[in-house]
Amino acid sequence: MSEWLDKEVTGFDIAVMTKRTVGNLGTEYEKSGKGKEWHACRSVHLEGFNDSRVLSLDHIWRQLLENKQTQFSGVVLALETIVKLGDTMQLETPYDVEINITY
Repeated sequence: MSEWLDKEVTGFDIAVMTKRTVGNLGTEYEKSGKGKEWHACRSVHLEGFNDSRVLSLDHIWRQLLENKQTQFSGVVLALETIVKLGDTMQLETPYDVEINITY
């Protein structure tokens, strides 16, 4: 197990905002916590077309925690597998993600 997974924080906030230009705009996911509660935010599941869109945030959390960085702000792609008429395709949807950490 990697050391970064054992790290505890004084506090954290995470927000995932849609980048869609039509429909419901704004924050689709928000969470705050402390200690190792950030583990629940290593992947974020959002409503999708067939199932759910999944944002994998492990690489971001690892970078923040290993380097004792206090914030991340950027675009992350959510992945969703769609099956239509027997064909399977991978849909990528961009989201703005903001993470703030206090140590």
